[in-house]
Amino acid sequence: MFRISRKTPAYYFTSVAHHRLPIFRTDNVKQILCDALSEVRSNHGILIFAYVVMPDHIHLLVHSEKEMSDALRLLNCVSARRIIQYLKDNGFEQSLFKLRGETRARNHKHSVSQHHPDSLDIFGEDTFRQKAGYIHMNPVRAGIVGDSLEYRFSSARQWANKAKEDEPLLTDHLQIDWR
Repeated sequence: MFRISRKTPAYYFTSVAHHRLPIFRTDNVKQILCDALSEVRSNHGILIFAYVVMPDHIHLLVHSEKEMSDALRLLNCVSARRIIQYLKDNGFEQSLFKLRGETRARNHKHSVSQHHPDSLDIFGEDTFRQKAGYIHMNPVRAGIVGDSLEYRFSSARQWANKAKEDEPLLTDHLQIDWR
């Protein structure tokens, strides 16, 4: 079980798409992103408590034994690799062109997210719940849905105990040991 504290903080991330492009507009790309996050969750011991995938950004509430910057880098890198490979495999050359940037270390030519994401340590349960609520209400505030439970690429249904069998990304919110 996970207990939020100064010694075991949760991390709140907002990762914005390169140039705020609506990279995550289609359900296919959203699912690829969710699959990549699930892969990181399974293979690297990162707990994902809450999430939402919006057209041009994602919000995550996670915990990791890794430093926040390392956890974020891992989540972003695996996701970017999977999305760029999907775009290459399916001939989305114009999308790849829009994601093109300066060639970086290890010959990376494309960037899915901006390189200065917002991140915050969460030490208390009240702040944690507030961030989870903010994450779940994001599609409602954006006018995409009228009710947060209607939005497929969010953990809102799981938190409301109304999860569907085919949830895009399972969360670890039931592992929280609330005070």
